[in-house]
Amino acid sequence: MAVGRKGARRIVVDGTAYRWRLRRRPTYCQALAWAACAFAVEHAETPGTTLVITTDQPHPSK
Repeated sequence: MAVGRKGARRIVVDGTAYRWRLRRRPTYCQALAWAACAFAVEHAETPGTTLVITTDQPHPSK
């Protein structure tokens, strides 16, 4: 699974660029607050490995 460029944001950490993306609309479970918010991060120059981070916060659309 790769993070698409469309809708992805860029962040630079210690000189290394990454792209991250949060779903625009929450999933059904996230909308009902049954599941926490999750977003995906990958290295900007060499895509292929994706880190999925799950937080303990609700989706920001709520």
